[in-house]
Amino acid sequence: MLWDMMEMAGYTNQSQEFHSDFFSRNTAKFLGPHPEGSQKSDSWKSFMTDDHTPIEFSWNWSAKRRTPSVRYSVDPIGNSARTRIDPFNTYESIELLEKTLRLAPGIDLGWYEYFTKMLTISGTELAHQELMCSKIPKSQQFLAFELVDESVMAKVYFLPQWKAISTGGSTLSVVEKSIRQLGSYDPSLAAAFDIIAKFIRSFPKEERPEVEIVAIDCIDPARSRIKIYLRSQQTSFNSVIDMMTLGGKLPSMTEKGLISLDDLWCSVLSLDHSGMNLREQTHRTAGILYYFELKAGSTLPKSKVYIPAKHYGGNDQAVARGLSKFLGKRGQCMADGSTYLNGITQLW
Repeated sequence: MLWDMMEMAGYTNQSQEFHSDFFSRNTAKFLGPHPEGSQKSDSWKSFMTDDHTPIEFSWNWSAKRRTPSVRYSVDPIGNSARTRIDPFNTYESIELLEKTLRLAPGIDLGWYEYFTKMLTISGTELAHQELMCSKIPKSQQFLAFELVDESVMAKVYFLPQWKAISTGGSTLSVVEKSIRQLGSYDPSLAAAFDIIAKFIRSFPKEERPEVEIVAIDCIDPARSRIKIYLRSQQTSFNSVIDMMTLGGKLPSMTEKGLISLDDLWCSVLSLDHSGMNLREQTHRTAGILYYFELKAGSTLPKSKVYIPAKHYGGNDQAVARGLSKFLGKRGQCMADGSTYLNGITQLW
């Protein structure tokens, strides 16, 4: 699948071989037991996807390119995951990052080490029985790789839920502390996060968006982004606009951007218009996911929205058709000129 996705995206044979070799020699070793094998009841349940698949491939289109780039996210799984030795499955992430060092000349693990300390726990802070009985997902770190030519860009995603439990606080409070302590590095990071925190606290407690993830680029902190992921259970299109502007604290969307978002929303969710209500969902990953990007030197965060088509769209084919139509209108396609739907059909 990875080879086919790169080929359709227009990667050279040399680049395909480079990334496929890294994947087969390194990443594939950390995917846990084969799904068709016997699954123990205490096996690691990755929070990467709703069916616990520990890896997710994607094509990424940007406004600057007609064709996509390829990337994937992974929850590296070790043999000791969920045991007393490694209850939170943290060792394999470190090992896979170390294997990445020689392939990513610009990699910098300074913020990785900092946020690992601030947002995760080793497992010794809580009783083993408490860990095993809890229904809260155990995943605390995901890795992501952006495939560029013959190198990779690494990212890390931190899930701070267990750190919040161990400290008796909320995910918002532990993330807020981690950002504020970076104030000596760059005060603008804390200033930008303050806007997010004040917006969250403006909601009644039971309706507040939840801080789900903090992500970083593993590069020089002066160029890296800190992304704060929030999940809101409000699913109207108007609530999306309100979230993306943090209640008017960020600049309003341009007319072109608003029209584009409206089109994307209706296309992937098979809606006649954006004012239609989405069906109610109670799944753990239901609601709308957003991220707000903090960057050194900027006192205003930037926002993006994830449209959870898996919960609110039609079937896979309907979602693929809608997205393919949206991309086609903007001249975005595969390297050979075929559509996104053609690409998805080939992978099926």
